[in-house]
Amino acid sequence: MANAITLRNLQKKFSNSVALDDVSLEAASGELTVLLGPSGCGKSTLLRLVAGLDFPTKGEIDLGAQRIDTLPPSARNIAMVFQNYALFPHLSVADNILFGLQVRRVPRSERAAKLEEVASLLSLDALLSRKPSQLSGGQQQRVALGRAIISGRQIVLMDEPLSNLDAKLRAQ
Repeated sequence: MANAITLRNLQKKFSNSVALDDVSLEAASGELTVLLGPSGCGKSTLLRLVAGLDFPTKGEIDLGAQRIDTLPPSARNIAMVFQNYALFPHLSVADNILFGLQVRRVPRSERAAKLEEVASLLSLDALLSRKPSQLSGGQQQRVALGRAIISGRQIVLMDEPLSNLDAKLRAQ
């Protein structure tokens, strides 16, 4: 199976501290790859490098056969679910989930069909008209997951995506 993501000798320095040092990884296409480690070990930094939100001090990042470490986030075909969810407080659940598709001008009928599918998958059907402030932490996390899933991006990066989900939903 081909690699979806290949990291070669990544290093990230911030001022005088080294956040990542010589990290290499191959994640196969279609596979779930999990980064485990204690708080502060560089997991979130690594995800930010892959997403293009930060750039490595050294090393290379490939998505399939394409080198992407110098590309902006918009050119990487990657979605990311942040640990803090990054929801728009003034938008409804539906509009938060659909935001990326609306920006990309996906036709309304296609957006509606995808929203129905994702809302059902994440048990958000009854919450679509609510605002983020009216949701529990687990519900907010599902909205952020929905926004990443609906994007149809080749890769979905998740920073602690299951921490606030209840046990039943986590098992799904």
